[in-house]
Amino acid sequence: MQMVEEGVNDIDMMGLSSREMEIINLVADGLTNQEIAVRLTISKRTVDNHVSNMFTKTGSKNRVALLNWAMDHGKICRDGFNCCTLPDSDQD
Repeated sequence: MQMVEEGVNDIDMMGLSSREMEIINLVADGLTNQEIAVRLTISKRTVDNHVSNMFTKTGSKNRVALLNWAMDHGKICRDGFNCCTLPDSDQD
């Protein structure tokens, strides 16, 4: 899963922190909250709290709805589906 690059102000306007956006990306990769905690070296309870806060902020009731929200709002894209094509960093 790829996060769509946007400015920090765009994330702030949605009410999501950069850490929450990082967690959405890991959820989209199929990681459990425990696996996310290990990857980010934080507690599972902290991940649980972030996910719960994201549910509230986005109006999502579960992880599938959260990922749908993220795709609908251009926060993540999967294999070019439902998002813009991201340019390669070496091409000018």
